[in-house]
Amino acid sequence: MEKETTRCPLCHFDNSAEAFFCAKWGTNLGLKETPQFSKTMMMTTPVPELQRGKMFAGRYEVIEALGRGGMGSVYRVEDKKVNEEIALKLINPEIARDERIIERFSHELKVARRISHRNICRMYDLGEADGSHFITMEYVQGEDLRSLLKRIGRLPEDKALSIARQVADGLTEAHHLGIIHRDLKPGNIMVDREGNAKIMDFGIARSAKAKVVTATGMIIGTPDYMSPEQAEAKELDGRSDIYSLGVILYEMTTGKIPFEGETALAVAMKHKSEKPRDPRELNP
Repeated sequence: MEKETTRCPLCHFDNSAEAFFCAKWGTNLGLKETPQFSKTMMMTTPVPELQRGKMFAGRYEVIEALGRGGMGSVYRVEDKKVNEEIALKLINPEIARDERIIERFSHELKVARRISHRNICRMYDLGEADGSHFITMEYVQGEDLRSLLKRIGRLPEDKALSIARQVADGLTEAHHLGIIHRDLKPGNIMVDREGNAKIMDFGIARSAKAKVVTATGMIIGTPDYMSPEQAEAKELDGRSDIYSLGVILYEMTTGKIPFEGETALAVAMKHKSEKPRDPRELNP
């Protein structure tokens, strides 16, 4: 008789049926409605790296690596089929091996491709090559807002307002189409040298008018910028993105995020139960 196990929703490790937490990641294995948070997702499978000059998927020539995050590695490539520079994101193997996640990406990419706006990065395609899944998108030359804030700290008022206004314009278009971002944060906003802002990563966007595949008990988002209803794993609408934009505006004008905590869960709960410090105390 096969021994009963409880599978971790994050790393898929089979724990004993009596376990409350994953032996590998410490993930809560209890009630389905209990939110699961992880600021940094550790990968047990090496993430493939693309070398400069390498031809990937028969059409994308690698120009340079742009960065790496929880979802995967991003490269600037030239699409030889249309002679255009685009961005290519290799999805981390630990994420891509879950068919439910790939199905969700496929659905939500179709949703995200409906958005055409100057302040939103265009999403193109989801593909698979050399054993890796990847997403292609518009290449935006510039610096993400996270890096900008780290480099110069609090932004001048006119620059902060300009970025916030542009992001609001992009969200207005997306929300008009019934699409919400669900993970709006400084790392997902690119700013070029002229001060033009574009929202990135609508790849995990969810249409407010359609059901999509989600992992049981999983919350997609970054606790520092997460709305209270998202922290409770409730149904979301465009107001959740507006809340996240408010947190970003707070950080741009004060140089600090509203809430800090020792754990991601502690931060998320503060968004639900506490009031932030008056920003005027940090910047009159």
